[in-house]
Amino acid sequence: MEHSPSISRASTEDPDDELPGKRPSFAGFPPIFVLPTHLTLDELHQVEETLADCRAPLTYDVSEAKLVLGKVSQKKRAALELRSRGLWTEEVSNSTPSPEPPVKRRRLERGVEKQLKTRTEESEVINLDTESENEVDGETSHHVPAKHLRKAKSPSPAAASTTSCATTSSSLALAPAGEVKVVKLEWFHECMEARKSLSPAPYVVYRARVIPRPENLMVTAVTRFDSRSVSSASPSPTRTSKDTDAKRILDRAREDAASKPSPSFMKPHVATRRSREREDGRQSQWQPPKLYRQTTSEHDAAVPLPPAPDWVKNNITYACMRSAPLHPPNERFIEQLIKIRKARELTLDEIGVRAYSTSIAAIAAYPYEFRTPMEVLSLPGCDTKIASLFAEFKESPDGTVAAARVLDTDPVLRTLHTFYNIWGVGAKTARDFYYLREWRDLDDVIEHGWDTLSRVQQIGVKYYDEFGQGIPRAEVEEIGRIIHRHANRVRPGCEYDGRGVECIIVGGYRRGKDVSGDVDLVLSHRNETVTKNLVVDVVRSLEEEGWITHTLSLHMTTSHRDQQTLPFRGDDPPGQTFDTLDKALVVWQDPHYDDNDNDNDNDHNPNTETETDLPPEDQARAKRRRNPNPHRRVDIIISPWRTVGCAVLGWSGDTTFERDLRRYARKAHRWKFDSSGVRERTSGGQVIDLERGGATWEEREKLVMEGLGVGWRPATERCTR
Repeated sequence: MEHSPSISRASTEDPDDELPGKRPSFAGFPPIFVLPTHLTLDELHQVEETLADCRAPLTYDVSEAKLVLGKVSQKKRAALELRSRGLWTEEVSNSTPSPEPPVKRRRLERGVEKQLKTRTEESEVINLDTESENEVDGETSHHVPAKHLRKAKSPSPAAASTTSCATTSSSLALAPAGEVKVVKLEWFHECMEARKSLSPAPYVVYRARVIPRPENLMVTAVTRFDSRSVSSASPSPTRTSKDTDAKRILDRAREDAASKPSPSFMKPHVATRRSREREDGRQSQWQPPKLYRQTTSEHDAAVPLPPAPDWVKNNITYACMRSAPLHPPNERFIEQLIKIRKARELTLDEIGVRAYSTSIAAIAAYPYEFRTPMEVLSLPGCDTKIASLFAEFKESPDGTVAAARVLDTDPVLRTLHTFYNIWGVGAKTARDFYYLREWRDLDDVIEHGWDTLSRVQQIGVKYYDEFGQGIPRAEVEEIGRIIHRHANRVRPGCEYDGRGVECIIVGGYRRGKDVSGDVDLVLSHRNETVTKNLVVDVVRSLEEEGWITHTLSLHMTTSHRDQQTLPFRGDDPPGQTFDTLDKALVVWQDPHYDDNDNDNDNDHNPNTETETDLPPEDQARAKRRRNPNPHRRVDIIISPWRTVGCAVLGWSGDTTFERDLRRYARKAHRWKFDSSGVRERTSGGQVIDLERGGATWEEREKLVMEGLGVGWRPATERCTR
């Protein structure tokens, strides 16, 4: 099994191969959340799977966690990571004083101690934290000092004594309500090496309590403070000096707030947008779903549950080992979860996206319609959060949930979604458009940033509406026939075996969709000399005939390595080895249309210059401009016959199916699977031939699935969403 340097040192063997008594148990620990910061996706999967195997109460929601593991070594960084995930905290002081406390903090703590000793009237403590907000994906920091002005009541002497005594003496004790600890990931590695659970106390970086998210601006905080400070004013010299210091700080804060430029100094389109946003109300704020709570009436009601499928009984978590049809019984509920997942993706919540993908895949494979939230809880990969969402979905009169509606109603998410749908723009770039460049619609992109876009993004904006249209199955089949004809034309004589170049339409079409977002097809031939550099010749032939208007990208990776299976490299960055076949991503348009109407209009206008008077290149360009046929997205993939089964398998399943297929190959066999073939991870990357003996590409795909151990299922049952 492949291990990264930071993971391999935890154990020389896979934790799953160890005896239960020879590995630590985290069963008694509070909920644990793993920070993805500074971890690759494989490393994150490895840590989470190992924790789950050691019976750790793992959670994918940071708001539920009491212990947060991560590669974090500083308090400010830990607080920033929590705040960037929507969790606002304030530090809980330990019993031992900090060696070098900040000057402002030391002065405030002395004031609190004095109040505790004299048992005087409680006063307010202001925390002036000037740490800026997290700047993700080029997002500018919208830090306002007032957001960190919070008034905390001084604890009573008894409470202070209790707090000082409540230290982390026992690592298995649950943290107090609303308290969270950020622990170095090194603690997890040390536990794996010692094969027992160790106290996390020496590895705690940041201990804090959860506080409400500040919602008011500086003016509200200042006004509230002023009103209270006037009513509680004291004539004592000490109190007067403190009030003077506080007043000086507040005056300076007012000056900073007043120095903010007015909308007249902003860009015209930005000032207009912001004024409109204030009318729309709050942005990108929605309440988390309520937790599902079981009631006695649920257990008293005699609701006969259908027999659980074998994969539920055996707790099979890999989506590639279950059958998921195109239209499952709970499709309407799945559509709501997909919207929530999209919102998580737009907010760069990778953990949430993966967690929802796992839950959606399990629900898609469940063969019965849900009747109670208990059925949802019984599925592997579905927790109380998904059950609570189903309870809300079931009680809703229109069959929706609030967390899904925000994708359509929240102005920020709606704009981010629009940018995300531009071909060539991902979630990070969409956020850069919104927050850094302050664009609010496609008109802003064209007017203020057209020259800053890449060529691919410009094409995505130009054909935005056309790419968003679905492609009917009949049109997909016609595109496949045309490409198949050109592939055999550019390789004359390749039909000597009676088959020639074979064309397999994959993607959503093969899964049974009535309308596809794009067209994916694989070209292959039994002779490797035919498939080498085939993609270049096919694209050139289609361009000459006018079928391809733009080539978005052209990859020759397989031809450059003589069409061999991708070499195994244990240190490859995630995402760069998912698919390495020769392929061309192109823009397609049918060049044939009825142009008689335009010709008749030109005949009636004697002053109109006919196309015959223009040079041939200008004639072709003018004809393309008049072409009313929509532009389509087409992916042409080339695979050598030796691994055509892997290529077809790698391009036929939904995203979660393909993700779990690679994870299962790594976990069960220590193999590396991708569309170019299978290699061993433990023997220096030896090629594993699972397709030997297959006469057709269908047989070879079936041999690959059976060889991997996931069992054969047709493409129409790989719809994990």
